[in-house]
Amino acid sequence: MVERPMIEFTNLTSKPIRRAKFEKLYRTTMPKNFALSVVFAPPSLMRKLNKTYRKKDQTANVLSFLLDKNISEIFLNSNEKNLFHLFVHGCLHVLGYGHKTTKKAMAMEKKEQLVLRKVCSFLVD
Repeated sequence: MVERPMIEFTNLTSKPIRRAKFEKLYRTTMPKNFALSVVFAPPSLMRKLNKTYRKKDQTANVLSFLLDKNISEIFLNSNEKNLFHLFVHGCLHVLGYGHKTTKKAMAMEKKEQLVLRKVCSFLVD
């Protein structure tokens, strides 16, 4: 039996992170052969990364990087209140979802809400 790749967490802040729900969201959202690194980052790093990789000089709430076919890294701004929603949003980006058109945005939002309802028993407004 092939063992499922692990989700790894790095917390670059002093805020405590409850990993269990993120792990459940990961198992619900990502394919079985997908390795994921999640970094909880301060706003200053999120701004620096956003400027470097997206040429936007503003603080990002989530940044997703597909590193290889089945390996990705997601950076979450630790100051955001809706980290579960942002986590799912980042996961969907590395799976190819986007929001450049209204149709794509609606499909992505529908998938986000489905996952959040299933795992977190709540909707994010």
